[in-house]
Amino acid sequence: MKANTQTLRYIVYGIILLSASILLNDMREFEFNRFQEFISWAKTADPNESWFTSKNAIEWSYYAVSAAIFFWKGYLIYSFTYFLKILNKVEEGLYFDNTVIKQFEKLGKVFIYYTINVVVLKYIMSLIQSNDFKFIDAFKSELTYMIPAGLAFYVMAGIFKKAKELQEENDLTI
Repeated sequence: MKANTQTLRYIVYGIILLSASILLNDMREFEFNRFQEFISWAKTADPNESWFTSKNAIEWSYYAVSAAIFFWKGYLIYSFTYFLKILNKVEEGLYFDNTVIKQFEKLGKVFIYYTINVVVLKYIMSLIQSNDFKFIDAFKSELTYMIPAGLAFYVMAGIFKKAKELQEENDLTI
C-alpha cells in the first residue's frame, strides 16, 4: 500500500506543479497583453470623467474579474494539497479518520465553489466583452467536470463517515 500511496503522492505533486506553472503562464500572458492596453488607455483617459462611465468601469472591472478568476484557479490548485493529507492518513492505515472525512468534504466544497464562482465571473467577463458565446463554452467546460467531481467528494465523505460509524460499532461489539 505504501508504494501505491507514494506513486499517488508523486502524481499529485506533478499535478500541483503543472497546474501552478499553467496559472503563472496565464497570469504572465494576461499581464503582458492587457497591461499594455491598460497603460495606453490610462494615459489618454480624462481624469475629470466620472469613474462610473462605461469605459472606466469596463477597464477596471475587467482587471477585477480577471484577478478573481486567477485567485479561484490558485485556490483550486491549493486544494490538491488536501489529497496529500488524505494520502498521509491512508499510508498510516487510518482510512476512516476524521481528517480524511474533512478533507473529502473540503475538496467537494472547493470544486463546487470554484465552479460556481468561475461560471459567474466568466459570465460577467462575457458581458464586459459583449460575447455570449464564450460564456456558453466556459459554462459547459466548468460544469462538465468540476460539479460532478465536487459531488463525488461529498459522497465519498459520507461513505467514509458511515464506514467510520460502522467500524466504531463493530469495535464496541467485540
